[in-house]
Amino acid sequence: MQHDATSTGHRADIDGLRALAVLPITFFHAGIPGFGGGYVGVDIFFVISGFLITRIIDRDVTEGRFSYAVFYERRIRRIFPALIGMLTACIAAAYYFVLPTEMHAFALSVLGTLLFASNIVFWRQSGYFDINAYDKPLLHTWSLGVEEQFYIGFPIILAVIIRHFPAQRRLLVALLAVVSLAACIVLTPVKPMATFYLIPTRAWELLAGSLIALGAVPKVRSAFIREIAAACGIVLIVTAIILFDPQTGFPGVAAMLPVGGAALIVAYAPATRAGQVLAFRPFAFVGLISYSLYLWHWPLIVFARRLPLPGTALDHAVGLVIVSLVMGYLSWKFIETPFRNRSRFARKHVFGFAAASGAILLTVGGAFALSTDGLVGRRFSPEVLAYDAGRLDSSPERDRCHPLDGLAPPEKACVFGGKTEHTALWGDSHGIELAYALGSPAHPLRSLTYSGCPPATGFIVPERPACVGHNALVLDYLRASTRIHTVILASFFAWNLDDPHYRRGMLESIRALQRSGKTVFLLGPTPAEVGEDLPHYLLLTGNREIRVQDYRTRQASTIRYVQWLGRSGVVVLWPSDVFCSTTACRLTTSNRPILFDSHHLTVSAARDLARRFTPLIWPPAAP
Repeated sequence: MQHDATSTGHRADIDGLRALAVLPITFFHAGIPGFGGGYVGVDIFFVISGFLITRIIDRDVTEGRFSYAVFYERRIRRIFPALIGMLTACIAAAYYFVLPTEMHAFALSVLGTLLFASNIVFWRQSGYFDINAYDKPLLHTWSLGVEEQFYIGFPIILAVIIRHFPAQRRLLVALLAVVSLAACIVLTPVKPMATFYLIPTRAWELLAGSLIALGAVPKVRSAFIREIAAACGIVLIVTAIILFDPQTGFPGVAAMLPVGGAALIVAYAPATRAGQVLAFRPFAFVGLISYSLYLWHWPLIVFARRLPLPGTALDHAVGLVIVSLVMGYLSWKFIETPFRNRSRFARKHVFGFAAASGAILLTVGGAFALSTDGLVGRRFSPEVLAYDAGRLDSSPERDRCHPLDGLAPPEKACVFGGKTEHTALWGDSHGIELAYALGSPAHPLRSLTYSGCPPATGFIVPERPACVGHNALVLDYLRASTRIHTVILASFFAWNLDDPHYRRGMLESIRALQRSGKTVFLLGPTPAEVGEDLPHYLLLTGNREIRVQDYRTRQASTIRYVQWLGRSGVVVLWPSDVFCSTTACRLTTSNRPILFDSHHLTVSAARDLARRFTPLIWPPAAP
């Protein structure tokens, strides 16, 4: 993250606050235990940025010397050199490590980063905490996109407010912050991706710092109260770092903890013991290199995962933190610092450098993006290309037949194999490929899948607000249908297994279908779920199979639950019967992964299942 120490007065405690932000981020991403909420460091950075930038603008506009050219020159000096260095290194590494199926998305992230719109790019692609996030070397630049979008719009807004409504400037900025915070709280449960990535629901965090810079927080004369306030700020931040994890509903109300903590420190830490702790020289030094450290740590982690490194996971994590600190220092020393020297690089040189380097990288990124085969002819073996091709081995009817939101009439859902179906598959995205593979002219099948929505009656999925309504429609449709006699249920058990409402909802769906005379089948867990993206696992380890005991241990809770459901009279279709022997479970079929990501079946694997399950679901008629 980028922030400015300016002539308005350098504060070593804010350098320390930067360290308190960047180190937990680095530890969290590297996998150091105990930092499950380390990602809140970004929110701390937002508060610092809002404070420093607003202080500059307020001072310059009030003194009548604010210049957009000077303002953006300062931004370019601070942001572009280290960013261009990191992007150049990432592009070079991508040529050797990014797989053909990933190249288009990587190129888009390069373009988005250069245009300060990567938060929008990643919002459209996936969630920050997804397993597949480790496939995205530039994912961390989403926060730069938020900051730069703020820097583009807010100086104009604030300059207008200060010039025309100087007495109301605090009130107007506070109103903007309240609206943004309200939107963040309301939208986090229903639109979590958009709320996480986009500026309208993140602006309040920067505006919290802006309000401090504008003097909107109470002045406290009591040294004791300032001590308590600053100490509470550290406690709030540390609490969030320790107690939060990727499952925390974030940002939403939860973000008020680190933002409030950072605001208390920025407002009250000077001349306090908490401020002295933060200003401790080694800690403050990490704060000085925090922007470069932030830039380099994530690409190092992503690309390191593609190397067969020796040692334990903790060894890797500690090593990556150390390498990140070294790279952060080198970037700060030899890239950041020289470009901030105005006597060495005049304004025209800075703007020229930004324009030329940006144009070159935009051209390279555009060329990568337009490469229709993902530059497949680089250095990859046929085996690697086969594993990578598994990422594209999904149902060709996914987009047309698998709703992501809203409510679609079940009677208009896709039917595979014919027009008059007697079987339906009801489930989340884990049923798409199997529905496509099972449907045939002899056994047409209606596909009733909905993204992220398990077939559990009444189960509320915060990220899918229409899920309850969708399931109610489907259940009513199936119970009323006199044509459909067989229903197959598919669910990603691991995602919701700990929720009693999910467990109860699944059982209620089964019983409701059985009461209406349906024969119910249930798709069991896939043994190839190894805890990470399977194509990458195969590429990294070369292991085409795992021990049966490993599968049974890893998915013990799911297996027990599915077996329990089986006692209700549902017929369980076990993928392990297809992919596992008595000792091992295979992870590939026809040289392709069984899963195209960390938990979704490929079409090739679904066809293997369909061949085995078809006679179970539709027994041949007796001669």
